[in-house]
Amino acid sequence: MNFLPLMRRGRSRSLTSGGDAVPPSSGVASRSRSRAWGAAVASAAMVVASLGPIASGAQAADAGYYDGSSSERAAASCWEVKQNKSNAKSGAYWLYTPQMSAPEQFYCDQETDGGGWVMIGRGRESWTENYNGRGDAKQLYQNPTGFDAVQLPGQTVNALLNGTRPQDLPDGVRFHRAMNVNGTAWQDFKATRAASTEWSWTFRATMYWSNISITHPRQYRGYNYYSQDKTEGNIFRYGYSDDYRSLYFVEKPSQGYKLGFTYGPNARITGWFQNYLLNRTSSYIYRPANDHSTPLVFTQIFLRPKLTQNDLAAKGLHDYGQQGAEASNRRALPNSYSEKWKWRTSKTTGTGKNGEMNTQVEAITEVGGAVFTGGDFAYVESASGEKVDQAFLAAYEVGTGELRRSFRPSINGQVKSVEALPNGLLAVGGTFDTVNGENHNGFVLLDPKTGQVAKQWDIHVQSRISSLPVQVKTLHVRDGYLYLGGSFTHLKGNTSPTYAYSRNLARIKLSNGEVDWNWRPVFNGTVNGVSASEGNSHVYVAGYFTQLNGGEAFRLANITNPRQSGGDWTHEPSYVPSRAQTWDLKNERRMWGFQFDVQDAGSSVWLGGTEHMISRYDKSSMQRTYSAITREGGDFQDLHLSGKTIYGACHCGDFIYQGATKIDAEWKNATDAQTIRLVAAFDKDTGQVLPEWAPIMNGAHGYGVWESFVDSTGTLWVGGDISKSLGANGVQDTVGFARYAARDVTPPETPQNLQVKHNGAKDQLSWSAVPEKRVTYQVLRDDRPIATVTDTHYSVDHRDGAKYYVRAVDTSGNYSASTQAVRAA
Repeated sequence: MNFLPLMRRGRSRSLTSGGDAVPPSSGVASRSRSRAWGAAVASAAMVVASLGPIASGAQAADAGYYDGSSSERAAASCWEVKQNKSNAKSGAYWLYTPQMSAPEQFYCDQETDGGGWVMIGRGRESWTENYNGRGDAKQLYQNPTGFDAVQLPGQTVNALLNGTRPQDLPDGVRFHRAMNVNGTAWQDFKATRAASTEWSWTFRATMYWSNISITHPRQYRGYNYYSQDKTEGNIFRYGYSDDYRSLYFVEKPSQGYKLGFTYGPNARITGWFQNYLLNRTSSYIYRPANDHSTPLVFTQIFLRPKLTQNDLAAKGLHDYGQQGAEASNRRALPNSYSEKWKWRTSKTTGTGKNGEMNTQVEAITEVGGAVFTGGDFAYVESASGEKVDQAFLAAYEVGTGELRRSFRPSINGQVKSVEALPNGLLAVGGTFDTVNGENHNGFVLLDPKTGQVAKQWDIHVQSRISSLPVQVKTLHVRDGYLYLGGSFTHLKGNTSPTYAYSRNLARIKLSNGEVDWNWRPVFNGTVNGVSASEGNSHVYVAGYFTQLNGGEAFRLANITNPRQSGGDWTHEPSYVPSRAQTWDLKNERRMWGFQFDVQDAGSSVWLGGTEHMISRYDKSSMQRTYSAITREGGDFQDLHLSGKTIYGACHCGDFIYQGATKIDAEWKNATDAQTIRLVAAFDKDTGQVLPEWAPIMNGAHGYGVWESFVDSTGTLWVGGDISKSLGANGVQDTVGFARYAARDVTPPETPQNLQVKHNGAKDQLSWSAVPEKRVTYQVLRDDRPIATVTDTHYSVDHRDGAKYYVRAVDTSGNYSASTQAVRAA
């Protein structure tokens, strides 16, 4: 089946008039000028669930059986289709690899350069850099020349590669671009993205590209080009000429900030007639009237993984055996779309101050069935417009997100930290000095139901340095202790008449509310974050300090009992100022290299701070095993551990370069680049970004997200100077904080009563439906899925000795364990 429209022939000597038609081998053709111009579709990510190993049992049929003509005969790649059928035409073919949950149809270009190319994206405008892409494979094979961009989700692209890294594809990435307004002349631009261990749509990110080849139709043959040299940039600039050979991926303010591909600015398009054609919405090269910038060019993107059945057998394909296939086991992550907001904070601060240290929400925790958000806000407001005079600290019911109206503390200053105590009380830290009319300087315990001051403890915090007022910036509970960090000099426990000197960090015994007098570190600068290991054998500290107990502790410390020193932990910053006092860091006075937060994560410790860096350290050696640096924004301000996932929050809104170590040259040693919009998820053990969670948020002033927290329902709360977030139904004015509900990762039940009857030339399958609604069923044979159906029966050509299985798949992509194997009776 060939979905390529027929092409007209013509002649041209410019980009805008008709040219020599690309022969049918181009894989693309023109459309009628009367083609309807559709409105932009909403981004939709079809996440393909990974099967894990399925593996190696060889099919009874020979390799030529897998020609992509049906789901039962799904090929490993477009390349395998072409090898099995040399006269295969461009169009839709069924493909399957073990990293896919089931066979699916994709568009294959079988004519360009020997064929075997799979289309992963196409469009003229409205491209996205989001890992989850835009649209699905069906939109590509049904309309391969649509102007509104469609891009496969990154997880789907990686599944098509079946473990091959994009940087290792021998033919790189192929960009197929129109060279005239009619779509009758085309350019093929091939390049390898040197650092791409997995697929990413971040084409604006500065990275290395190499093995560049540019092929044009006859009249532009003088612009052909080939080079193996590495180039850095977006994506390729052809020297000073900067013409048809340049390939840029840009955001167009003149077109509503839509993303798309362009030539270099010196690929001049002149003359009133040509400009008139450029302004037509049916043009393959387009810019609006009165816009003199470089126009957007219709582009298709192809990859050519040369996978065959032998490759699948070597990488993941195996017989399911008698017991059948296991259920899906997807990681617990939030949805990428924010929940519909019910309450939000005021846009103005409660203190009247403005700056990144006075953002609306900086602290979040859960206790007593409610989530508490603390920060610098004047009131909270409902979606219906109701304003409640509740400043600095508010509570919302877990699950519903409704305001807990009984919780009404009166606090006269900013809340910087909140923590749930084992006894059910709420610990609150900040820069306030009065709570409910009582003197509580920077710290207080509250009843989470009413907001009344809890009398069980009587903790007092002091700063005896007049120029440094008390602020408790971080609170942390671990194995019998409550840690307090910030800026202070003394504190007094529950019944003790004496203040203990414990500068900027101290801990309280949860058993009696007394200061631990045997653990009193002295830091010479503010403590921003603290996290203790199991049993409190190690206490990890981050902040602005350079000394601990008189010894060097440059911005971080690993305190071990009973030795209260900086420990064997040093951090190599991503940036060192030219006049930094690196020879005497203990007494350094310049403010650089400081750290905002630290998180114990079992076998590792995570660190987030200035110069845009997040890092993972192995505990056994305290050596860095992973780092990443953000671009266009910066510092990591919060770390939160939930299960196997670390959430890292920052004031960053562009790209994150994995493996990077230096801020001025992130791309030079990066392994890949993904998008980041104020917060990202990381695997706590490997450090790798989990790009399938891809929220989109904006901050009012660029201060970013300062706190993240996963509640008992799995909902992720993030707080900062957030002003907008992308929800399932569009952009929302989620001021101060946003919520991201847990995605569904629970597999459906296994179908029962599978029967297989041999009836003539067919094997006829039937089974009982599962209770869950809106499920589909996948039929598996021997070592792979062969069909997806909505009914509870299926008929397939008979195969002697074949083993059949059935499993259920829900609308979230979770699949059940399969039935046990059944052979035809």
